[in-house]
Amino acid sequence: MLPNEIKSSKTLNFLVWLAIIPTLLGQFFKIQHWPFTSVLLMFGTFIFAFFYLPLFTIESWKAKETKKAKLLLFSQSFILWTFSVGFLFKIQHWPGAGFLYFSNSIILLFIVVPFALFHLAKARKTNFNKMHNYLVVIYFFCHCFASLVNSGSGRIDIDAVLLQGLNTEEALRTASSRNKQLYATLNNVKLDGNNDVLNRTNKLKIFTDSAVNHIKELKSHLLITIDKIPKTQADTLSSIFIENKVNADLTTLILIGNPYNPNKDKYSAAKLKSVISNLRDSILNLIRDQNRAIIKEGLNLNTDNYSDENGQPVSWEITNFDLMPLLYVFNTLTNIQYEIKNAEYQALTDIINSGNNDLNTALFSQISNLNLKYDAIKKQEEITKLQSDNEKGMKLINAKDSELSDSKQTIIYFVIIIMIFLILVFFVIRSNFLRKETNKTLFKQKEIIESQKTEVEAQKHLVEEKQKEIIDSISYAKRLQEAILPPQEFIDSHLPNNFILYKPKDLVAGDFYWAEKINDLFFIAVADSTGHGVPGAMVSIVCSNALNRTIKEFRVTETGKILDKTRELVLETFEKSASDVKDGMDISLLCIDIKNKSINWSGANNPLWYIYNNELKEIKADKQPIGKTENPKPFITHQIEYKVDTIFYLFTDGFADQFGGPKGKKFKYKQFSDLLLSNINLSQKEQSESINDIFENWKGNLEQVDDVCVIGLKI
Repeated sequence: MLPNEIKSSKTLNFLVWLAIIPTLLGQFFKIQHWPFTSVLLMFGTFIFAFFYLPLFTIESWKAKETKKAKLLLFSQSFILWTFSVGFLFKIQHWPGAGFLYFSNSIILLFIVVPFALFHLAKARKTNFNKMHNYLVVIYFFCHCFASLVNSGSGRIDIDAVLLQGLNTEEALRTASSRNKQLYATLNNVKLDGNNDVLNRTNKLKIFTDSAVNHIKELKSHLLITIDKIPKTQADTLSSIFIENKVNADLTTLILIGNPYNPNKDKYSAAKLKSVISNLRDSILNLIRDQNRAIIKEGLNLNTDNYSDENGQPVSWEITNFDLMPLLYVFNTLTNIQYEIKNAEYQALTDIINSGNNDLNTALFSQISNLNLKYDAIKKQEEITKLQSDNEKGMKLINAKDSELSDSKQTIIYFVIIIMIFLILVFFVIRSNFLRKETNKTLFKQKEIIESQKTEVEAQKHLVEEKQKEIIDSISYAKRLQEAILPPQEFIDSHLPNNFILYKPKDLVAGDFYWAEKINDLFFIAVADSTGHGVPGAMVSIVCSNALNRTIKEFRVTETGKILDKTRELVLETFEKSASDVKDGMDISLLCIDIKNKSINWSGANNPLWYIYNNELKEIKADKQPIGKTENPKPFITHQIEYKVDTIFYLFTDGFADQFGGPKGKKFKYKQFSDLLLSNINLSQKEQSESINDIFENWKGNLEQVDDVCVIGLKI
């Protein structure tokens, strides 16, 4: 051996170890998930590709005598070099990494490595060619088996990751259902013009829905891009149906990009961070100032950078999405959606609490009880669905494991396993141990689910009993409320030409009608109490009782003074409460003196309409309720000329406020007055039927928004 060849051999031997040791350490660090993995792998691969391999090729080229030998040398060196470059691309997540790494792995496995093993078996002495062949074999297998271990580890841990994803999705469904119920509750509660609460809740819903939908689109984009799933199917998939659970390169490219060209498009982690930050700031702006610091501390929507073991900052995007498998990323995004729903709930609760003074105490308690009942029933339905999805998912996982054994990647690793059986035994034992531990965890989780199922069934039975008790109580309350309404025969005996259209929104109502006769005076009224349902019915009883006392006990007969005294009695009743109660009623009160041919009327917020000679006239009411108000004034008594064939209409706002029609808009008072004018030639009974038919056709399939009460009287 020539001196220069000896010198070259020493340099090559040094480069051999400089390439092998960092590579082996990097792969070992990668298996253990330790830091500096990429640095070691990049260093070892770079030394091999750009120092050792060129120097070896040059020195060997000089020693080759035939063109065939030189061609073989060049081919082997080129394949090794492209394999190394492909691995560098893979570490950096550059385009083309998969093709370079996979195609050259096949060539190395079936051509270069057998060729190197053949020359190792034939060699009789140690030289740098033999050291090169050792390096080819060791270098190739340390890369391939590290990939095998990492993919195997991904399959071992996938059950735990999958279970975590299912639990997160269940929690997300529960949180979404809870928030939806709160919004529904607010829509059904009359807030007496508290537009601030309504505006803030509407803005909150818009902000959170936008953020949740953005993440949903991001998840669909990942499935479409990585697993080649159609858009319609990707929008509805759960984590249990995701195929790509191991390969982290594609998710990193989509969300992070590479260090030299990070993604900044709609589906990037940077865009997601911006969406979350903007949502957090928007939510905090909707919260009351005194609670802002406390709720900010409780919001789990932090996107600040992290610190590694050396105290160096690591971005939020890299920490959560760099080199993470698709399923793990999918679960992380689902968890962010869940945290958004939790943040929405905290903000919504704060907004509701800021408006509690506008809500009736009894109504608020009733809503809470109904919410608990709804959540319990919904939880049972979700658990049943989750168990069904779980069974389907486990079958799907078993089928995919069978398919994986027939894939190209499995064939390659199967050949490698045969060649280094002893090394693989260690990982097989480790895999079995981890699977047993995972099975124990799943078995414990199954026991917990079974126990929860039993508990939920008991809660469901209890909720059904409570629901029956509530319905029975409301039905009894309906009978009590009907008892305070004047009989139709009583009204007919004094004013035969009349009709009453009374349509409660629920079993019981806040609207009611009232009639009484004192000497020659006949009183009739239509009233709209605060709220509807059970709370409205309770207020209506208080208001009806106040009217009766005013006329019978205090002998007040002038309509304006009747309303003044009634307001005094209602306030006296509610002032006994420890809380500030602002409930009351709007009313239209008509007094007819048939003997003396005179008519008086007074109104609180509700006007009086009457038709004479095909002309509709209106007497406007005082703009104040029968209840607590800032500047109470005496109610005005209006004198109306007694004319035969005059038709009077007493009504609440329920008819005009009903949504419906072809565009889902309010009926409104103008259309209501036109309807009454068009029916004046009909009998009172026919008018009632016509008005009811128009109302039902207008409402259609929409929900009735309020109680409806309309009374027509013809003199």
